[in-house]
Amino acid sequence: MKSRLILIFIIVGSLVVNGQVISGKSSKKKVTFTKTQRSVVTKLPDLIITGEKFVDENQNNFINANEQSYISLTVQNIGEGVAENVSIKVSTRNVVLQGLEFEKLKSLGDLQGNSSKDITIPIYGNVDLEEGIAEFMIEVLEERGFDAFPLEIKIETKGFASPKVIVADAVFSTEDGGLIKLNYPINLKVIIQNIGEGDARNVIIEFKLPNANCIFLGENNRFETGNLKRGETMELEFLFTATRRYILDQIPVLIDLQESLNKYAKDTTLYVGLEQRLTARNEVVISGVTTVAPEIKRASLTSDADKNIPVNLTKHPYRYALIIGNEDYARYQRGLDTETNVEFARNDASIFKEYAIKTLGVDELNAHLLLDATTGEICQKIDLVSKLASKSGEQAEIIFFYAGHGLPDEQSKTPFLIPVDVAGTNLNAAIKMDDIYKKFAESGARRVTVFLDACFSGGGRDAGLIAARSIKVKAKENLMLGNLVVFTASSGEQSAMPYEDEQHGMFTYYLLKKIKESKGDISYGELSDYITKNVSLESLRVNQKEQDPKVNVSSDVENVWQSWRFIQ
Repeated sequence: MKSRLILIFIIVGSLVVNGQVISGKSSKKKVTFTKTQRSVVTKLPDLIITGEKFVDENQNNFINANEQSYISLTVQNIGEGVAENVSIKVSTRNVVLQGLEFEKLKSLGDLQGNSSKDITIPIYGNVDLEEGIAEFMIEVLEERGFDAFPLEIKIETKGFASPKVIVADAVFSTEDGGLIKLNYPINLKVIIQNIGEGDARNVIIEFKLPNANCIFLGENNRFETGNLKRGETMELEFLFTATRRYILDQIPVLIDLQESLNKYAKDTTLYVGLEQRLTARNEVVISGVTTVAPEIKRASLTSDADKNIPVNLTKHPYRYALIIGNEDYARYQRGLDTETNVEFARNDASIFKEYAIKTLGVDELNAHLLLDATTGEICQKIDLVSKLASKSGEQAEIIFFYAGHGLPDEQSKTPFLIPVDVAGTNLNAAIKMDDIYKKFAESGARRVTVFLDACFSGGGRDAGLIAARSIKVKAKENLMLGNLVVFTASSGEQSAMPYEDEQHGMFTYYLLKKIKESKGDISYGELSDYITKNVSLESLRVNQKEQDPKVNVSSDVENVWQSWRFIQ
Protein backbone atom coordinates (compact mmCIF):
# COMPACT_ATOMS: atom_id res chain seq x y z
CA MET A 1 0.00 0.00 0.00
CA LYS A 2 1.34 3.44 -0.90
CA SER A 3 0.50 6.73 0.68
CA ARG A 4 1.24 10.11 -0.82
CA LEU A 5 2.40 13.01 1.27
CA ILE A 6 1.88 16.39 -0.37
CA LEU A 7 3.75 19.43 0.92
CA ILE A 8 2.63 22.84 -0.29
CA PHE A 9 5.19 25.64 -0.10
CA ILE A 10 3.74 29.16 -0.21
CA ILE A 11 6.25 31.79 -1.35
CA VAL A 12 5.45 35.39 -0.63
CA GLY A 13 7.48 38.41 -1.88
CA SER A 14 10.40 38.44 -4.32
CA LEU A 15 12.83 35.60 -4.79
CA VAL A 16 16.24 35.79 -6.44
CA VAL A 17 17.08 32.75 -8.53
CA ASN A 18 20.29 32.62 -10.59
CA GLY A 19 20.66 36.33 -10.26
CA GLN A 20 17.12 37.09 -11.55
CA VAL A 21 14.35 38.55 -9.50
CA ILE A 22 11.08 36.72 -9.65
CA SER A 23 8.08 38.88 -8.94
CA GLY A 24 6.46 38.95 -5.54
CA LYS A 25 3.45 37.20 -6.91
CA SER A 26 2.38 34.33 -4.67
CA SER A 27 3.11 30.83 -6.02
CA LYS A 28 2.46 27.27 -4.95
CA LYS A 29 4.63 24.18 -5.50
CA LYS A 30 3.71 20.56 -4.89
CA VAL A 31 6.31 18.07 -3.59
CA THR A 32 5.32 14.40 -3.45
CA PHE A 33 6.96 11.66 -1.31
CA THR A 34 6.21 7.94 -1.65
CA LYS A 35 6.47 5.56 1.31
CA THR A 36 5.99 1.77 1.25
CA GLN A 37 4.30 0.25 4.29
CA ARG A 38 5.12 -3.40 5.11
CA SER A 39 3.25 -5.85 7.35
CA VAL A 40 5.76 -8.22 9.02
CA VAL A 41 4.80 -11.42 10.91
CA THR A 42 7.59 -12.32 13.38
CA LYS A 43 8.14 -15.93 14.46
CA LEU A 44 9.82 -16.12 17.84
CA PRO A 45 11.84 -18.92 19.46
CA ASP A 46 10.81 -20.45 22.81
CA LEU A 47 13.56 -22.42 24.57
CA ILE A 48 12.99 -24.95 27.36
CA ILE A 49 15.14 -27.53 29.15
CA THR A 50 13.76 -31.07 29.49
CA GLY A 51 14.89 -34.61 30.27
CA GLU A 52 17.60 -33.68 32.77
CA LYS A 53 19.40 -36.67 34.24
CA PHE A 54 22.53 -37.28 36.29
CA VAL A 55 24.60 -40.35 35.42
CA ASP A 56 27.65 -41.56 37.33
CA GLU A 57 29.88 -44.58 36.87
CA ASN A 58 29.05 -46.47 40.06
CA GLN A 59 25.36 -45.45 39.93
CA ASN A 60 25.17 -44.24 43.53
CA ASN A 61 23.89 -40.78 42.44
CA PHE A 62 26.88 -39.02 44.00
CA ILE A 63 29.75 -37.18 42.38
CA ASN A 64 32.54 -39.30 43.81
CA ALA A 65 36.18 -38.37 43.91
CA ASN A 66 38.12 -40.05 41.08
CA GLU A 67 34.92 -40.69 39.12
CA GLN A 68 33.58 -39.52 35.79
CA SER A 69 29.94 -38.46 35.63
CA TYR A 70 27.72 -36.21 33.55
CA ILE A 71 24.46 -34.32 33.36
CA SER A 72 22.41 -35.02 30.26
CA LEU A 73 19.52 -32.85 29.11
CA THR A 74 17.60 -31.80 26.05
CA VAL A 75 17.34 -28.22 24.84
CA GLN A 76 14.07 -27.75 22.96
CA ASN A 77 12.93 -24.85 20.84
CA ILE A 78 9.14 -25.21 21.03
CA GLY A 79 8.62 -21.90 19.27
CA GLU A 80 8.44 -21.40 15.50
CA GLY A 81 11.32 -18.97 15.15
CA VAL A 82 15.03 -19.74 14.99
CA ALA A 83 17.00 -19.46 18.25
CA GLU A 84 20.25 -17.84 17.22
CA ASN A 85 23.73 -18.67 18.52
CA VAL A 86 22.48 -20.72 21.48
CA SER A 87 24.95 -21.55 24.24
CA ILE A 88 24.89 -23.37 27.57
CA LYS A 89 26.47 -21.75 30.60
CA VAL A 90 27.15 -23.93 33.64
CA SER A 91 28.01 -22.44 37.01
CA THR A 92 27.67 -23.28 40.69
CA ARG A 93 25.44 -21.27 42.98
CA ASN A 94 27.45 -22.05 46.08
CA VAL A 95 31.19 -21.72 46.54
CA VAL A 96 32.93 -23.99 44.05
CA LEU A 97 33.90 -27.19 45.81
CA GLN A 98 37.57 -28.04 45.68
CA GLY A 99 38.28 -30.89 43.30
CA LEU A 100 35.15 -30.39 41.17
CA GLU A 101 35.73 -30.04 37.43
CA PHE A 102 33.03 -29.43 34.83
CA GLU A 103 32.52 -27.89 31.41
CA LYS A 104 31.46 -24.29 31.97
CA LEU A 105 30.44 -23.19 28.46
CA LYS A 106 29.14 -25.09 25.46
CA SER A 107 28.05 -23.63 22.12
CA LEU A 108 25.08 -25.15 20.29
CA GLY A 109 24.83 -22.77 17.33
CA ASP A 110 21.40 -22.02 15.89
CA LEU A 111 18.38 -24.09 16.90
CA GLN A 112 15.53 -24.18 14.40
CA GLY A 113 11.93 -23.86 15.46
CA ASN A 114 10.24 -27.02 16.75
CA SER A 115 13.56 -28.85 17.10
CA SER A 116 15.82 -30.05 19.91
CA LYS A 117 19.38 -31.01 20.77
CA ASP A 118 20.59 -33.55 23.31
CA ILE A 119 23.40 -32.24 25.49
CA THR A 120 25.93 -33.91 27.77
CA ILE A 121 27.81 -31.90 30.41
CA PRO A 122 30.86 -33.84 31.73
CA ILE A 123 31.62 -33.60 35.46
CA TYR A 124 34.70 -34.98 37.16
CA GLY A 125 35.60 -35.18 40.82
CA ASN A 126 39.34 -35.51 41.28
CA VAL A 127 41.02 -36.97 44.36
CA ASP A 128 40.83 -33.59 46.13
CA LEU A 129 37.04 -33.43 45.93
CA GLU A 130 35.35 -32.16 49.09
CA GLU A 131 32.22 -33.67 50.57
CA GLY A 132 29.15 -31.45 50.26
CA ILE A 133 26.48 -30.43 47.77
CA ALA A 134 27.26 -29.07 44.31
CA GLU A 135 24.46 -26.68 43.31
CA PHE A 136 24.66 -26.34 39.53
CA MET A 137 22.94 -23.55 37.62
CA ILE A 138 22.47 -24.41 33.94
CA GLU A 139 21.48 -21.53 31.68
CA VAL A 140 20.49 -21.82 28.03
CA LEU A 141 21.26 -18.45 26.46
CA GLU A 142 20.13 -17.08 23.11
CA GLU A 143 22.03 -14.27 21.40
CA ARG A 144 19.07 -11.86 21.38
CA GLY A 145 17.88 -12.67 24.88
CA PHE A 146 15.29 -15.39 24.19
CA ASP A 147 16.75 -17.51 27.01
CA ALA A 148 15.21 -20.58 28.64
CA PHE A 149 14.28 -20.65 32.30
CA PRO A 150 17.50 -21.66 34.11
CA LEU A 151 17.77 -25.16 35.56
CA GLU A 152 19.00 -25.75 39.10
CA ILE A 153 20.42 -29.17 39.99
CA LYS A 154 21.82 -30.19 43.37
CA ILE A 155 24.12 -33.24 43.51
CA GLU A 156 25.82 -34.53 46.62
CA THR A 157 29.58 -35.05 46.47
CA LYS A 158 31.71 -37.60 48.28
CA GLY A 159 35.36 -37.21 49.16
CA PHE A 160 38.04 -39.64 48.12
CA ALA A 161 37.93 -43.17 49.52
CA SER A 162 41.08 -45.12 48.77
CA PRO A 163 40.99 -48.62 47.27
CA LYS A 164 43.42 -51.40 48.20
CA VAL A 165 44.05 -54.08 45.60
CA ILE A 166 45.80 -57.23 46.83
CA VAL A 167 46.40 -60.89 46.04
CA ALA A 168 43.99 -62.47 48.50
CA ASP A 169 44.84 -66.11 47.79
CA ALA A 170 46.82 -68.32 45.38
CA VAL A 171 46.97 -71.97 44.26
CA PHE A 172 49.67 -73.86 42.29
CA SER A 173 48.70 -77.10 40.51
CA THR A 174 49.79 -79.56 37.81
CA GLU A 175 47.79 -81.63 35.38
CA ASP A 176 48.22 -84.89 37.25
CA GLY A 177 48.43 -83.51 40.77
CA GLY A 178 51.96 -84.86 41.12
CA LEU A 179 55.40 -83.31 41.51
CA ILE A 180 56.41 -79.86 40.33
CA LYS A 181 58.96 -80.74 37.66
CA LEU A 182 61.14 -78.89 35.20
CA ASN A 183 59.84 -78.82 31.63
CA TYR A 184 56.25 -79.61 32.75
CA PRO A 185 53.37 -77.10 32.83
CA ILE A 186 52.55 -75.42 36.15
CA ASN A 187 49.26 -73.62 36.68
CA LEU A 188 48.85 -70.68 39.05
CA LYS A 189 45.36 -69.57 40.07
CA VAL A 190 44.98 -66.32 42.06
CA ILE A 191 42.20 -64.27 43.58
CA ILE A 192 42.61 -60.51 43.27
CA GLN A 193 40.49 -58.47 45.69
CA ASN A 194 39.85 -54.81 46.49
CA ILE A 195 39.64 -54.59 50.28
CA GLY A 196 39.78 -50.79 50.47
CA GLU A 197 37.03 -48.27 51.15
CA GLY A 198 36.74 -46.99 47.58
CA ASP A 199 36.55 -48.43 44.07
CA ALA A 200 39.75 -49.17 42.15
CA ARG A 201 39.80 -47.88 38.56
CA ASN A 202 41.58 -49.33 35.53
CA VAL A 203 43.03 -52.33 37.37
CA ILE A 204 45.82 -54.14 35.53
CA ILE A 205 47.28 -57.50 36.61
CA GLU A 206 50.54 -58.68 35.06
CA PHE A 207 52.28 -61.99 35.80
CA LYS A 208 56.08 -61.84 35.55
CA LEU A 209 58.80 -64.51 35.72
CA PRO A 210 61.87 -62.62 36.96
CA ASN A 211 64.37 -65.50 36.66
CA ALA A 212 65.95 -66.79 33.46
CA ASN A 213 64.89 -70.10 31.90
CA CYS A 214 61.25 -69.62 32.98
CA ILE A 215 58.70 -69.43 30.18
CA PHE A 216 55.09 -68.32 29.77
CA LEU A 217 52.85 -71.01 28.27
CA GLY A 218 49.52 -69.21 28.20
CA GLU A 219 48.32 -66.79 25.53
CA ASN A 220 48.46 -63.79 27.81
CA ASN A 221 50.21 -62.79 31.00
CA ARG A 222 48.68 -59.27 31.24
CA PHE A 223 45.03 -58.66 32.10
CA GLU A 224 43.26 -55.29 31.98
CA THR A 225 40.22 -55.86 34.13
CA GLY A 226 38.68 -52.39 34.31
CA ASN A 227 37.23 -51.23 37.62
CA LEU A 228 37.17 -53.30 40.79
CA LYS A 229 34.52 -52.24 43.28
CA ARG A 230 34.96 -52.28 47.03
CA GLY A 231 34.99 -55.90 48.21
CA GLU A 232 34.89 -57.25 44.65
CA THR A 233 37.10 -60.19 43.65
CA MET A 234 38.50 -61.51 40.39
CA GLU A 235 39.89 -64.97 39.67
CA LEU A 236 42.72 -65.42 37.14
CA GLU A 237 44.88 -68.34 35.93
CA PHE A 238 48.43 -68.29 34.61
CA LEU A 239 50.33 -71.17 32.96
CA PHE A 240 54.13 -71.37 32.94
CA THR A 241 57.11 -73.71 33.27
CA ALA A 242 60.84 -73.76 33.95
CA THR A 243 63.18 -75.48 31.47
CA ARG A 244 65.83 -78.07 32.40
CA ARG A 245 68.40 -75.28 32.39
CA TYR A 246 66.83 -73.83 35.56
CA ILE A 247 69.17 -74.43 38.51
CA LEU A 248 67.38 -72.97 41.57
CA ASP A 249 65.15 -74.85 44.03
CA GLN A 250 62.19 -72.46 43.82
CA ILE A 251 60.43 -70.63 41.00
CA PRO A 252 59.29 -67.10 41.84
CA VAL A 253 56.24 -65.55 40.18
CA LEU A 254 55.75 -61.80 40.55
CA ILE A 255 52.17 -60.51 40.36
CA ASP A 256 52.35 -56.84 39.43
CA LEU A 257 49.15 -54.97 40.40
CA GLN A 258 48.32 -51.51 39.13
CA GLU A 259 45.38 -49.10 39.41
CA SER A 260 44.81 -45.64 37.97
CA LEU A 261 46.42 -43.72 40.87
CA ASN A 262 49.49 -45.99 41.03
CA LYS A 263 49.55 -46.08 44.83
CA TYR A 264 46.76 -48.35 46.09
CA ALA A 265 47.79 -51.77 44.74
CA LYS A 266 50.20 -54.17 46.42
CA ASP A 267 52.56 -56.31 44.32
CA THR A 268 53.10 -59.87 45.55
CA THR A 269 55.76 -62.48 44.77
CA LEU A 270 54.77 -66.13 45.16
CA TYR A 271 57.15 -69.14 45.21
CA VAL A 272 56.67 -72.78 44.29
CA GLY A 273 59.32 -75.41 45.10
CA LEU A 274 60.66 -77.94 42.60
CA GLU A 275 59.97 -81.59 43.37
CA GLN A 276 57.18 -80.45 45.71
CA ARG A 277 54.47 -83.08 45.62
CA LEU A 278 50.85 -82.05 45.13
CA THR A 279 48.53 -84.76 46.39
CA ALA A 280 45.57 -83.47 44.42
CA ARG A 281 44.84 -81.03 41.66
CA ASN A 282 44.37 -77.46 42.90
CA GLU A 283 45.79 -78.22 46.34
CA VAL A 284 46.66 -74.97 48.09
CA VAL A 285 50.45 -74.81 48.32
CA ILE A 286 51.11 -71.09 48.74
CA SER A 287 48.77 -68.51 50.22
CA GLY A 288 49.22 -64.89 49.38
CA VAL A 289 48.28 -62.05 51.67
CA THR A 290 44.99 -63.37 52.99
CA THR A 291 42.87 -60.50 54.20
CA VAL A 292 39.22 -60.56 55.14
CA ALA A 293 37.43 -57.85 53.22
CA PRO A 294 35.57 -55.31 55.36
CA GLU A 295 31.85 -55.81 55.62
CA ILE A 296 30.11 -54.20 52.69
CA LYS A 297 26.72 -52.73 53.46
CA ARG A 298 24.52 -52.82 50.44
CA ALA A 299 21.53 -50.56 50.08
CA SER A 300 18.39 -52.62 50.67
CA LEU A 301 14.85 -51.33 50.60
CA THR A 302 12.62 -53.31 52.93
CA SER A 303 9.24 -52.14 51.65
CA ASP A 304 7.32 -54.55 49.47
CA ALA A 305 6.03 -51.52 47.56
CA ASP A 306 9.55 -50.77 46.31
CA LYS A 307 10.14 -54.19 44.75
CA ASN A 308 8.88 -55.82 41.57
CA ILE A 309 7.14 -52.70 40.33
CA PRO A 310 4.72 -53.77 37.56
CA VAL A 311 5.50 -52.69 34.02
CA ASN A 312 2.88 -51.59 31.51
CA LEU A 313 4.20 -51.32 27.97
CA THR A 314 1.63 -48.73 26.90
CA LYS A 315 3.01 -45.20 27.08
CA HIS A 316 1.07 -41.95 27.23
CA PRO A 317 3.21 -39.39 25.36
CA TYR A 318 1.21 -36.43 26.67
CA ARG A 319 1.08 -37.47 30.33
CA TYR A 320 3.46 -35.30 32.38
CA ALA A 321 4.57 -35.92 35.97
CA LEU A 322 6.18 -33.53 38.45
CA ILE A 323 7.37 -35.36 41.57
CA ILE A 324 8.86 -33.62 44.62
CA GLY A 325 10.32 -35.10 47.80
CA ASN A 326 11.37 -32.46 50.35
CA GLU A 327 13.02 -34.20 53.29
CA ASP A 328 16.13 -32.38 54.53
CA TYR A 329 15.05 -28.95 55.80
CA ALA A 330 17.74 -28.82 58.51
CA ARG A 331 20.53 -28.76 55.91
CA TYR A 332 19.22 -25.58 54.30
CA GLN A 333 18.07 -23.61 57.32
CA ARG A 334 20.14 -22.62 60.33
CA GLY A 335 18.55 -23.23 63.68
CA LEU A 336 16.53 -26.27 62.61
CA ASP A 337 17.38 -29.69 63.95
CA THR A 338 16.85 -32.97 62.15
CA GLU A 339 13.52 -33.54 63.92
CA THR A 340 12.01 -30.98 61.56
CA ASN A 341 12.90 -33.10 58.54
CA VAL A 342 10.25 -35.12 56.69
CA GLU A 343 11.34 -38.70 57.14
CA PHE A 344 11.33 -40.87 53.98
CA ALA A 345 10.11 -38.03 51.68
CA ARG A 346 12.97 -38.57 49.24
CA ASN A 347 12.21 -42.28 49.06
CA ASP A 348 8.50 -41.49 48.58
CA ALA A 349 9.26 -39.34 45.56
CA SER A 350 11.94 -41.57 44.05
CA ILE A 351 9.78 -44.70 44.15
CA PHE A 352 6.70 -42.83 42.92
CA LYS A 353 8.71 -41.75 39.87
CA GLU A 354 9.43 -45.42 39.12
CA TYR A 355 5.71 -46.20 39.31
CA ALA A 356 4.90 -43.20 37.11
CA ILE A 357 7.25 -44.46 34.39
CA LYS A 358 6.83 -48.23 34.67
CA THR A 359 3.17 -48.56 35.66
CA LEU A 360 1.34 -45.33 34.84
CA GLY A 361 2.79 -44.93 31.36
CA VAL A 362 4.65 -41.63 31.78
CA ASP A 363 7.51 -41.32 29.30
CA GLU A 364 10.83 -41.01 31.13
CA LEU A 365 11.53 -37.62 29.52
CA ASN A 366 8.19 -36.37 30.86
CA ALA A 367 8.83 -37.47 34.46
CA HIS A 368 10.48 -34.67 36.45
CA LEU A 369 11.88 -35.50 39.90
CA LEU A 370 13.01 -32.92 42.47
CA LEU A 371 14.59 -33.91 45.77
CA ASP A 372 15.02 -31.29 48.53
CA ALA A 373 13.80 -28.59 46.17
CA THR A 374 14.04 -24.83 46.63
CA THR A 375 11.38 -22.28 45.73
CA GLY A 376 13.08 -21.47 42.44
CA GLU A 377 13.37 -25.09 41.41
CA ILE A 378 9.73 -25.88 42.18
CA CYS A 379 8.37 -22.80 40.41
CA GLN A 380 10.52 -23.50 37.37
CA LYS A 381 9.27 -27.08 37.03
CA ILE A 382 5.63 -26.13 37.61
CA ASP A 383 5.96 -23.57 34.82
CA LEU A 384 7.67 -26.08 32.53
CA VAL A 385 5.13 -28.87 33.04
CA SER A 386 2.24 -26.42 32.61
CA LYS A 387 3.75 -25.08 29.40
CA LEU A 388 4.34 -28.58 28.02
CA ALA A 389 0.74 -29.55 28.80
CA SER A 390 -0.63 -26.38 27.22
CA LYS A 391 1.20 -27.17 23.98
CA SER A 392 0.01 -30.78 23.94
CA GLY A 393 -3.66 -30.00 23.33
CA GLU A 394 -6.66 -31.91 24.61
CA GLN A 395 -4.69 -35.11 25.26
CA ALA A 396 -2.52 -33.56 27.98
CA GLU A 397 -2.55 -34.94 31.53
CA ILE A 398 -0.63 -33.77 34.59
CA ILE A 399 0.31 -35.85 37.65
CA PHE A 400 1.71 -33.87 40.59
CA PHE A 401 3.16 -35.67 43.63
CA TYR A 402 4.51 -33.89 46.69
CA ALA A 403 5.95 -35.28 49.93
CA GLY A 404 7.19 -32.68 52.40
CA HIS A 405 6.05 -29.89 54.68
CA GLY A 406 2.96 -27.78 54.20
CA LEU A 407 1.79 -24.84 56.29
CA PRO A 408 -1.20 -22.50 56.38
CA ASP A 409 -1.02 -18.75 56.80
CA GLU A 410 -2.24 -17.97 60.33
CA GLN A 411 -4.50 -15.12 59.25
CA SER A 412 -5.88 -16.15 55.86
CA LYS A 413 -5.51 -19.91 56.52
CA THR A 414 -4.29 -20.22 52.92
CA PRO A 415 -2.26 -23.46 52.52
CA PHE A 416 1.33 -23.31 51.23
CA LEU A 417 3.90 -25.87 50.10
CA ILE A 418 7.17 -25.27 51.92
CA PRO A 419 10.42 -25.57 49.90
CA VAL A 420 13.51 -26.63 51.86
CA ASP A 421 14.95 -23.09 51.84
CA VAL A 422 11.82 -21.42 53.29
CA ALA A 423 11.37 -20.93 57.03
CA GLY A 424 8.08 -21.82 58.67
CA THR A 425 7.96 -18.36 60.26
CA ASN A 426 8.08 -16.53 56.92
CA LEU A 427 5.80 -17.71 54.12
CA ASN A 428 6.63 -14.91 51.68
CA ALA A 429 8.81 -17.24 49.62
CA ALA A 430 6.58 -20.31 50.04
CA ILE A 431 4.27 -21.52 47.26
CA LYS A 432 0.50 -21.14 47.48
CA MET A 433 -1.46 -24.25 46.63
CA ASP A 434 -4.02 -21.96 44.96
CA ASP A 435 -1.32 -20.73 42.57
CA ILE A 436 -0.28 -24.29 41.69
CA TYR A 437 -3.87 -25.32 41.00
CA LYS A 438 -4.47 -22.21 38.92
CA LYS A 439 -1.34 -22.79 36.86
CA PHE A 440 -2.32 -26.37 36.11
CA ALA A 441 -5.91 -25.40 35.30
CA GLU A 442 -4.74 -22.73 32.85
CA SER A 443 -2.70 -25.33 30.98
CA GLY A 444 -5.94 -26.77 29.61
CA ALA A 445 -4.98 -30.33 30.59
CA ARG A 446 -7.92 -32.71 30.38
CA ARG A 447 -6.90 -34.28 33.70
CA VAL A 448 -4.83 -33.00 36.61
CA THR A 449 -4.18 -35.49 39.42
CA VAL A 450 -2.49 -34.30 42.62
CA PHE A 451 -1.13 -36.49 45.44
CA LEU A 452 -0.10 -34.60 48.60
CA ASP A 453 1.68 -36.56 51.32
CA ALA A 454 1.78 -33.45 53.48
CA CYS A 455 -0.48 -31.78 55.97
CA PHE A 456 -1.35 -28.11 56.22
CA SER A 457 -1.96 -27.83 59.94
CA GLY A 458 1.54 -26.86 61.04
CA GLY A 459 2.57 -30.41 61.99
CA GLY A 460 4.32 -32.92 59.79
CA ARG A 461 5.66 -36.45 60.14
CA ASP A 462 5.99 -36.53 63.95
CA ALA A 463 7.27 -32.98 64.64
CA GLY A 464 7.35 -31.19 61.31
CA LEU A 465 7.66 -27.41 61.28
CA ILE A 466 5.37 -27.09 64.27
CA ALA A 467 8.52 -26.42 66.29
CA ALA A 468 8.85 -23.18 64.39
CA ARG A 469 5.17 -22.26 64.62
CA SER A 470 3.98 -23.80 67.91
CA ILE A 471 0.39 -23.88 66.71
CA LYS A 472 -1.97 -25.89 64.58
CA VAL A 473 -4.24 -24.18 62.10
CA LYS A 474 -7.02 -25.73 60.06
CA ALA A 475 -6.30 -24.68 56.49
CA LYS A 476 -9.18 -23.42 54.40
CA GLU A 477 -10.44 -25.44 51.47
CA ASN A 478 -8.95 -24.48 48.13
CA LEU A 479 -11.18 -23.12 45.39
CA MET A 480 -10.19 -25.38 42.51
CA LEU A 481 -10.87 -24.87 38.84
CA GLY A 482 -10.38 -27.05 35.79
CA ASN A 483 -10.28 -30.84 35.66
CA LEU A 484 -8.59 -31.26 39.03
CA VAL A 485 -8.60 -34.12 41.59
CA VAL A 486 -6.50 -33.83 44.76
CA PHE A 487 -5.69 -36.79 47.04
CA THR A 488 -4.46 -35.49 50.41
CA ALA A 489 -2.81 -37.49 53.18
CA SER A 490 -4.87 -36.13 56.07
CA SER A 491 -7.87 -34.03 57.05
CA GLY A 492 -8.35 -30.86 59.10
CA GLU A 493 -5.76 -30.43 61.83
CA GLN A 494 -4.31 -33.94 61.50
CA SER A 495 -0.67 -34.70 60.72
CA ALA A 496 0.66 -36.78 57.85
CA MET A 497 2.54 -39.61 59.55
CA PRO A 498 5.44 -41.89 58.57
CA TYR A 499 5.35 -45.66 58.30
CA GLU A 500 8.71 -46.60 59.81
CA ASP A 501 8.66 -50.29 58.87
CA GLU A 502 8.01 -49.52 55.20
CA GLN A 503 10.32 -46.46 54.96
CA HIS A 504 7.56 -44.35 53.43
CA GLY A 505 4.91 -41.92 54.44
CA MET A 506 1.79 -43.80 55.54
CA PHE A 507 -0.25 -42.24 52.72
CA THR A 508 2.41 -42.89 50.05
CA TYR A 509 2.90 -46.50 51.06
CA TYR A 510 -0.76 -47.41 50.56
CA LEU A 511 -0.94 -45.34 47.38
CA LEU A 512 1.98 -47.31 45.91
CA LYS A 513 0.74 -50.63 47.29
CA LYS A 514 -2.63 -50.31 45.57
CA ILE A 515 -1.11 -49.21 42.27
CA LYS A 516 1.17 -52.25 42.48
CA GLU A 517 -1.61 -54.69 43.32
CA SER A 518 -3.84 -53.39 40.53
CA LYS A 519 -0.96 -52.84 38.08
CA GLY A 520 -2.40 -49.38 37.60
CA ASP A 521 -5.73 -50.69 36.33
CA ILE A 522 -7.92 -49.05 38.97
CA SER A 523 -10.51 -46.27 39.10
CA TYR A 524 -9.93 -43.13 41.14
CA GLY A 525 -12.90 -44.00 43.30
CA GLU A 526 -11.51 -47.44 44.14
CA LEU A 527 -8.10 -45.95 44.86
CA SER A 528 -9.63 -43.35 47.19
CA ASP A 529 -11.62 -45.97 49.11
CA TYR A 530 -8.57 -48.21 49.55
CA ILE A 531 -6.24 -45.44 50.75
CA THR A 532 -8.79 -43.96 53.14
CA LYS A 533 -9.63 -47.29 54.76
CA ASN A 534 -6.08 -48.58 55.16
CA VAL A 535 -4.36 -45.35 56.20
CA SER A 536 -7.04 -44.58 58.78
CA LEU A 537 -6.70 -48.03 60.41
CA GLU A 538 -2.92 -48.44 60.14
CA SER A 539 -2.10 -44.96 61.44
CA LEU A 540 -4.04 -45.69 64.63
CA ARG A 541 -2.44 -49.11 64.95
CA VAL A 542 1.16 -48.07 64.24
CA ASN A 543 1.36 -44.38 65.21
CA GLN A 544 -1.56 -44.15 67.67
CA LYS A 545 -2.72 -41.03 65.84
CA GLU A 546 -5.66 -40.36 63.57
CA GLN A 547 -4.93 -39.77 59.91
CA ASP A 548 -7.85 -39.72 57.52
CA PRO A 549 -6.99 -39.10 53.85
CA LYS A 550 -9.35 -36.93 51.84
CA VAL A 551 -10.14 -36.22 48.20
CA ASN A 552 -10.93 -32.71 46.95
CA VAL A 553 -12.21 -32.13 43.43
CA SER A 554 -13.09 -29.16 41.28
CA SER A 555 -16.73 -28.53 40.49
CA ASP A 556 -16.10 -29.31 36.81
CA VAL A 557 -15.44 -33.00 37.51
CA GLU A 558 -17.27 -33.71 40.75
CA ASN A 559 -19.69 -36.07 39.01
CA VAL A 560 -17.16 -37.98 36.90
CA TRP A 561 -13.79 -38.16 38.72
CA GLN A 562 -14.50 -41.46 40.47
CA SER A 563 -14.66 -43.25 37.12
CA TRP A 564 -11.33 -41.91 35.90
CA ARG A 565 -8.63 -44.54 35.35
CA PHE A 566 -4.88 -44.45 34.73
CA ILE A 567 -5.18 -47.31 32.24
CA GLN A 568 -7.92 -46.96 29.65
